[in-house]
Amino acid sequence: MDQKLIFAKTPIGDEAVRQSTRVVQRNLRMVLVQVDGKLTVAELGVKIGDPRLVEGALSELEEGGYIAPTLEAVSVWQESKLRVERLKASAASGISSFGAKSGVPGDSRRETSAASNFSTFGKPVLPAGRRNGASAEPEPDQVMDSGRRSPVTIVFGGLVAVLLIAASILLFFPYNRFKPGIEEELGKIWQTSVRVGDVRLKLLPQPGLLLSDVRIGERGESVIEQVRVFSLVSLLGAGVHTLPRVEFAGARIAADHLAGLPMLGMERGSGTAPILIREAIVDRLSIVAGPLVLGELKGEVKFLGNGQIEKAALQTVDRTLRIEVLPSRQGPVLTIEGLGWRPTDESALTFDSLQAQGLLQKGKLTIQSFDSRVLGGVLRGNWLLDWSKGLVMAGEATLERLDCRKVAAVFAPSLALDGDLMGPLRLRGAGSNWQTMWANAEAALDAVVVRGVLHGVDLGEAARRGHGSLVRAGSTKFDRLGVRVTIDPRQVVGRDLAMNAGMFTAAGQFVATRDRQVDSSLLVTMQTSVSSLTLPIRVSGTLPNLQAASIR
Repeated sequence: MDQKLIFAKTPIGDEAVRQSTRVVQRNLRMVLVQVDGKLTVAELGVKIGDPRLVEGALSELEEGGYIAPTLEAVSVWQESKLRVERLKASAASGISSFGAKSGVPGDSRRETSAASNFSTFGKPVLPAGRRNGASAEPEPDQVMDSGRRSPVTIVFGGLVAVLLIAASILLFFPYNRFKPGIEEELGKIWQTSVRVGDVRLKLLPQPGLLLSDVRIGERGESVIEQVRVFSLVSLLGAGVHTLPRVEFAGARIAADHLAGLPMLGMERGSGTAPILIREAIVDRLSIVAGPLVLGELKGEVKFLGNGQIEKAALQTVDRTLRIEVLPSRQGPVLTIEGLGWRPTDESALTFDSLQAQGLLQKGKLTIQSFDSRVLGGVLRGNWLLDWSKGLVMAGEATLERLDCRKVAAVFAPSLALDGDLMGPLRLRGAGSNWQTMWANAEAALDAVVVRGVLHGVDLGEAARRGHGSLVRAGSTKFDRLGVRVTIDPRQVVGRDLAMNAGMFTAAGQFVATRDRQVDSSLLVTMQTSVSSLTLPIRVSGTLPNLQAASIR
């Protein structure tokens, strides 16, 4: 319930306060007494001390006609009190004290017809007792001397009576009778079963039809808290109905349901849709792909004249990620732009900028190309994410001058390495969630590091000291380092290592385990002006504390 909404007592409510037998439930009567046309829902909750109790009581009192939003002027309600009381008496057979009844027995056939034909959005069928009672009720003006009343006064009084009758019909009409028809039409749109929790009229901030707790899918995999339909006049009559604007709030939608929307395909099914939407406003949208959740998104959706989606534009609340969605024969095409975007709240990786093109299909997202600035360099490639069975990923990328220190800070904090990293990368992984998928990832990288420094060991000093020497700490500067790196959940292996440091070179391999243990065998060649010396060097230890020793 809107916490800023203000309710006022209707004449029925005023009478109920005076007659304790009208509202006997203690919580309802307590809240009814406090409603004064000034306090908001939030202020009533604070005053009474139980916001949940207040909201429930306000809903029941509103349905029973004891209170109404302050959009209807209190002065009008009071001036026409006699007419409302007579209307209430005539409609008592069709409306209970806390909601609409099913209608008089003779009108059951017409009620069933209205519900079954909702897709045409014909004019509402009212219970016979309410129609006949309202038209047969004599006006208070009839008991007065007509000669003393001017025509303007008579016309004005009639207009007031008509407005009161119309307001009562709108407020108290049992809109839930239309739920089966609404669910049927929504099921055609989503291509799966749809259930609607509640249907009612809301006058503030703008009159419209409110659908609550909309559940999509056989198991309710997707949920929309509220769907608000404006321009009720557009729903009257038969044929195709065009709605200028529809609002969706608090939606949690499965990615597979979005991928299966016919309006996101290039071809519509046969027949004409009974409802055409011009614009949809989206607020607090979360997209669920297996164990992954992308939210909260907001934006708008534009529609073509045939009901097809023209374009959807969404963005995160912090505006770090923008997504444009266009329809295609294969499924929704995504254009993604990021600026300072993090994949998850827990992620240590931040994309300074991101541009990507992708295709959403049931069970998978294919990023056909991406170009990003990340970790001080550029990363380009493609990526596949599949959630049909668990979570699986695969991708290829090219690294261009990534900052080794920033890369190490994210993926290997204990490694102290400077330089620019380049090379092709192949990646794959699987898991039950985002964290386990990356923990189980396997990768292959043909790495090249230029103008680098390896901290924690001095290979040149170990070679100069010769056999039997042991060197701890220090650093090794190099012009170029090339190595074929393979990564699995247990260890990192480097093969075909080749380091060029000017006065010396090194070649060999290394193994680093997940617990930071390093073991490397190298052949280091020292070059002087008159000779060269080649020595086997073993590098070992626990990162970042390494030692180098010349071995025989």
